[in-house]
Amino acid sequence: MKIHAQPVTLDDLMAYVDGQLESERRQQVEAAILADHHLAASVAEMRAQRQTLRTHYGPVLNETIPSRLLPAGHSGHMNWAKAAGVVLWVALGAITGSAITAYYPGQVSSRLTAAREEVDLPRFVHQAAVAHLAYAPDVRHPVEIYSDQQQQLLTWLSKRLGRQIKAPNLANAGFRLIGGRLLPGELNKSAALFMYENAAGQRMTLYLRGMAQPTPETAFQVTERGGIATYYWVDRDWGYALSSDLPQATLKTVASSVYQQLIG
Repeated sequence: MKIHAQPVTLDDLMAYVDGQLESERRQQVEAAILADHHLAASVAEMRAQRQTLRTHYGPVLNETIPSRLLPAGHSGHMNWAKAAGVVLWVALGAITGSAITAYYPGQVSSRLTAAREEVDLPRFVHQAAVAHLAYAPDVRHPVEIYSDQQQQLLTWLSKRLGRQIKAPNLANAGFRLIGGRLLPGELNKSAALFMYENAAGQRMTLYLRGMAQPTPETAFQVTERGGIATYYWVDRDWGYALSSDLPQATLKTVASSVYQQLIG
């Protein structure tokens, strides 16, 4: 008799991202993620937020708490590490919960203020920033297909996105194409992500996908959250978003080049 897998819960997702699921359940959750683009996007966002928290607050674990703040006879380093660990994981739990509220609306009663603010942004811009945070820091596997197989990459992405996809040449701006990957988009539509790097090792990503609904065309707009700036625009039924931690002036210049090559 075939046993049907249980529905994936919020606890399952959090345990999966933490690497705490047993083998059989992990395989079931992975299968659900592969079959559900929205679920996959939620997991990517959770991982990106975990990495952001570790980057910003991880060093605190190694700091020594000032002796004046401790009761006599207590070890500053040990107590500070424990306290910092609690704060880090409480913050992680709060942010992770808000990140997947859209997928589990009945399981999370409220959102953080930052999460509420992001709802006002076009969803594809949020997805672009999350994708940048998730993959730009990756050293080993930042992309699925590298630039030495660029034609294969473009053919594959074009087929999956249902239109001719081009990778802009940003050599004049000092950036080389590393490669690209396929990402979940909206309503069974896929998205493409191209990653570029300059001689200093700084990276930027170009995210593009079809819009889920007809969207008015927009001129360049910019948003910045957590040190990541994203220039974005919509052309008919396609959205484009360029993300990086580079200065906004630099990013705007590159965005203009991208626009001219893809649309102008």
